[in-house]
Amino acid sequence: MAPPADMAHRRAMTVLAADDQLENVALLESLIESQGFTFLGVASGAECLSLAQRIAPRLILLDVQMPQMDGFEVCRRLRALPALNQVPVAFLTARKSVADVQIGMAAGGNDFIVKPFDPGKLIARVIYWTSRQAPEAA
Repeated sequence: MAPPADMAHRRAMTVLAADDQLENVALLESLIESQGFTFLGVASGAECLSLAQRIAPRLILLDVQMPQMDGFEVCRRLRALPALNQVPVAFLTARKSVADVQIGMAAGGNDFIVKPFDPGKLIARVIYWTSRQAPEAA
């Protein structure tokens, strides 16, 4: 558990996640909010793009395998938006081949976390990415 002083600071930071499996979104919400962060979860890439433009999250977690628009395409589109191109993106996916990691990094991803994930390691990565200096406003 984060110290109380950290909790208030973290509450000001929003983590946005996109995963078409609602049970995954619920698990992420529980884990991430338990550490004091604000969490918003959506079920599609299109929803992620729309919400990200409205809220400017501190970190985006993307599943790769989603209908209509996969996580790789969502990341490419995020990187094309000046206001969001510096927001860290971590892929959170069951896909784990070297080719998948290469595609994710080429799309502009910052991290690649394979499901099933260790909750402690996931939180460590969330803390790492959210504690980095916030990007300058565009």
